[in-house]
This record gives sequence, structure tokens and C-alpha cells, in this order.
Amino acid sequence: MPTPVLTKTKSGHYEARWSDSRRSRRKSMGTKDRALAEAAFAQWLLLGGHRIHSMQEEAIAEGKDAGLTCDELWATYDALHIQKNVVGKYTQNNNWANLRPVFGHLKPSEISQRVVDGYVQKRQAGLVGKQPTKDGEPLLPAKDATIRRELGALRACLNWCAKDERRLIAKTDVPTYTLPEEGEPKDRWLRSSEIDAMLSAAREMREARKDECHRYSRGERFLWLALHTAARKQAIYELTWDRVDFEIGMIHYDVPGRKKTKKRRAAVPISAALMPVLQQAYKERENEFVMTNKGEMWATIQSIAVRAGLGVRGQPAGVTNRKPKATGISPHTLRHTAATHMARRGVPLYTIAGVLGNTMAMVEAIYAKHCPAAMRDAVNMIPSGKD
Repeated sequence: MPTPVLTKTKSGHYEARWSDSRRSRRKSMGTKDRALAEAAFAQWLLLGGHRIHSMQEEAIAEGKDAGLTCDELWATYDALHIQKNVVGKYTQNNNWANLRPVFGHLKPSEISQRVVDGYVQKRQAGLVGKQPTKDGEPLLPAKDATIRRELGALRACLNWCAKDERRLIAKTDVPTYTLPEEGEPKDRWLRSSEIDAMLSAAREMREARKDECHRYSRGERFLWLALHTAARKQAIYELTWDRVDFEIGMIHYDVPGRKKTKKRRAAVPISAALMPVLQQAYKERENEFVMTNKGEMWATIQSIAVRAGLGVRGQPAGVTNRKPKATGISPHTLRHTAATHMARRGVPLYTIAGVLGNTMAMVEAIYAKHCPAAMRDAVNMIPSGKD
């Protein structure tokens, strides 16, 4: 089979063209940008996209499926959909890393509820999943919410592969299975005293590093931004100084040209408490990023929580070379904390929704219980029994 070549069509789009058994074949790269097209073309070639395409055409002509495994289907799904259209690529790659040991070698028609239930049980027990990054480190049990997300990603992949414009598998071969029940949302939020303890601990940890004690640490920057703007962690990681407007006191978290998703990024005013911190951090800047780099903050937040006395029992305080245990305080806890404090102080739910970039329905479901003032007038109308 001749190797495909990348060509430009009259409309300006790029596509792969090749011949198979004297028949011309082509596959659109879905873009007019040469660099993006070359990247998509290279990955499509690496994954054997032209061979899969020919196998499927032959299978359709013969009235049977091409016998592709979930591993092959996910590779195509990743190259042609995730890499081009999905913002959370890391999450999707992580989903498949956990699913692959059980589902990678199976054909969609071989996936049954029994197979899915087996996967759920093994993930809950920490018997299956992606291999740890360090040798000898055990697999960790997964929670139902995580397992539900992973199995939902597999279902999305198979449905995508079965669509009419692709037909990598027959629609009748897409398995139906029940997902684990959705767990209760986490409701951990920090009281004012705990916030003060976290900020003090972060400052102490910075001062303990004598070489850089004059500069705000990444931990301090993240705490201040998360607690005073209620932004999602990825939005904070990607925030650049050109989107911090000191003149009018606004932070614009949305990245120009970024693909819009349901996780909207809002423009948030800079609070009076946050302003001097940001001004000092701007003087100390090393590059365009407010956080200096996009590195994950989970482990740092755990270390700060332990130093603040909010860690798990038996875990030593201070900085260690070992990955800290989970304290129940994650980067998302800080966003939830900010929203909870706004609700408890009487901020209207629609205003909170605007700050968070969430829908009113979601904000009402989570934070209405923290707004007693909204219902106080109603309950005060109940007869006292003295009439």
C-alpha cells in the first residue's frame, strides 16, 4: 500500500491522499493551517490511520466489522478527536491508561456488563489501572466517581467510532452497560481560621527556603488566586500577566482563541486583599506566567495543609522528599471555599455563578444551603401560634 501524502484541496483544507488496490483514498485533516495539518497527518500515519481506513472500507463492503480492538479504536479517537477538539487531553489520556489493561485487547462486541462490573471491582480494590511512575509503588484504589468518569470516556469513544461518517464499528456493536452510581459531591471547605493557617504555613515554608525567601512561592500565589477569584486550577496555571489588568482591577482568565467548553472562564475583579499580593508578584515575575510555570499544585497544597495542622493523623509537618498523603484539601477545595464564603455572606447566587463561570442550576444545587438569608423571610412568615 503506497504511503499517503499530505495535499491541499481547492478549498484550502489539507487532506491525506493515497491509493489502495488502484482505488484513490483520502482523509481530511480538518484544518486549513499547514502546521496543524502536518501534526495531525504525522500522528494519523503513526497510528496506521490509512490501514484502518482501508480495513474498514473492506469490512463494510463485505458486510462485517473490521475486528478492531478498543486499543486501536482509542488510538484513532485520540488522534482525530481528542488531540484536535478536547481541552482536557491529560484527563482523557489518564482515563485510557487506567482502562487499557482490561479493555485494550477486547473488541467492542466482547464488552459485557460482567466485564464492566469486574473492572469496577478491581479498580475499587486497587488491582488494576495505570502503572505507578515509581517502581515498587502500589496501585491505589479508585473511587466510584473516578471509575464512572473512565467508563463514560470509553462509551464516548465507542459512540464516536460508530457514527455514520466514520463507521469504524457497527452501531449494534457499541455495548450498553450501567455506570457506578454518582457519589455525593465533596463538601470540604475551609473556615476563616483554616484559611489563615494555610496562608501562614505557605509563608513559613517560603521563609524556610533562604535562597528565595523574598519571592512569593508558587504555593502562596496559588492560594491567593484560588481563594480570592474562585478560579479553576487549570485557569490559574495558564494565567499570563497580560490578562491581569491592574488599571481597572480585573483578571481575565479566558485565553483568547481557546476552545470554549462548558467549563467557562470568567473575568473576575481583583479584591482589595489580593491587589498588593499580585502587584508584588508582578515585580518578582520571571516570565509571562503568573504562576511561573504550569506545574501541578496538588502535592504542594497537601504539604501546606500538613504544615498548617490540617493534615492526616500521623503525617509529619513540614517539607519532605516523599509525596504527601491526601489531606482532603485539594486545589478544587479552595475554589469551593471561595464560593461557600460568598454564599454564607449573602452574595446572590446569580453573582456567584458569574464569578465561578457555572450555570445557575449548578450553583443553586451546591450553594443554596449556605444561603440562610434567602429563606429567612419565608420561614418568618410561618404563624407563631400566638394568634
